[in-house]
Amino acid sequence: MRMYVPNNRRYRILMKSKFRNERTAIKAKGGLMNILKNKTELRIMIDEPWQKESIEEIAKRFEALNPGVSVIINVVDNGVIRSELYAGESKVDIVQLFCGDITDGSRDGLLLDLLPWVETEGIEALFHPSILRFVRNGESIAAMPLSATMKGIFYNKQWFDKAGIPYPEDGWTWDEFQETALKLQSANVSPGEERFAARISFHREYMRLLLLTAGTDMLSPDQTRATGYMNSPKAVETISWAVDLVRKHRVAWATHDYFKNSDLLENKTGMILDYFIMLHEIEPKLKENLGMVGLPYFRGGVRVNEPWVCGFGIASRTQYPELAWQLLRELTCTSNELTRLVTQGFIAPLHSVYKEVGHETDPLRRVVLEEFAYGSALPASAANTDFCHFLDRHLNPATRRIVYEGADVKEMLETITVRMDETLEKRRLI
Repeated sequence: MRMYVPNNRRYRILMKSKFRNERTAIKAKGGLMNILKNKTELRIMIDEPWQKESIEEIAKRFEALNPGVSVIINVVDNGVIRSELYAGESKVDIVQLFCGDITDGSRDGLLLDLLPWVETEGIEALFHPSILRFVRNGESIAAMPLSATMKGIFYNKQWFDKAGIPYPEDGWTWDEFQETALKLQSANVSPGEERFAARISFHREYMRLLLLTAGTDMLSPDQTRATGYMNSPKAVETISWAVDLVRKHRVAWATHDYFKNSDLLENKTGMILDYFIMLHEIEPKLKENLGMVGLPYFRGGVRVNEPWVCGFGIASRTQYPELAWQLLRELTCTSNELTRLVTQGFIAPLHSVYKEVGHETDPLRRVVLEEFAYGSALPASAANTDFCHFLDRHLNPATRRIVYEGADVKEMLETITVRMDETLEKRRLI
């Protein structure tokens, strides 16, 4: 059952007043802990075990400043975090969430609105504005972001140098990507060699991204139908363009893999579309030969990119909202072990942290920072298993047939549109 959480301006003003009154009362009684008669447990659920040690250090300092409080940290799969929140079974105070789980949790009343705290304490100015925009849901903030990244193009400069062509520039189009791939293939690959200038995976994540850059999508904005979207002329044209790179022009790999960079590292390809999170793996090996550029878009389409965001929210069932906020603020709004740790692979949303680690001056990481300006709404997270399985059942098999067997694009998209609509009529997936 969906819980109603008001998001209007009057509510925010009332909440801000409530927090001020609470703090005044707390100070009058000698501090927050004076009103807690028994030992208070704050529970945090995280999905990332490699972050646990850093969170423990922050928790120790928080406990020292707040005698009587014990912070308990549990590492749990993000699918379990999501399902327990929806089942109303979770006893947690603070939850680690990814992508669409943030907006879904806000929409369905599972997370507290953090905006009153953010506005009262001037928190917004601490964050990269584009990243903070991702976690907003209308006039509310569902979580404080911890880390973020985007997708884009990695390339090997050696392929471009051998072809005698300039490196790609920000704001380029998919037509320019194709022209570049043709030149790279001609200059770098001998007949019969199993090497290709480009790679765009036909996995559902990347196919949807192509559709977004063409100004369309797989489903309607309300997520209730595929007809007119998955089978639209624009979708057929877009998927056909990607297939032609492989089957007609023979300048790209036929692949369904994702999070794979071995072909770029082994000099088997010159350009790949993937998550910028892989920078920390690729850069040490390609070194000065590595280049990065923002995502292309189709002429007549939209310059857009899908963000990936991790953040922490406060469960609406918490018994200690003010205390949970104080800990959440320490976790996400200060330069600490955790916010610095995530910069090894991601971009930290805090100005102070990404400046501290040099992301603003690093030419590669600056590409990611600039790409945030074109971020779309948060995509469904991997924890939303119903939606991911839905696409795995319908879209992935179809694109496999298209790219590996040469199945007709229009016919396949019409077929999967019918199947997707039949499923959507039976249940809500997002």
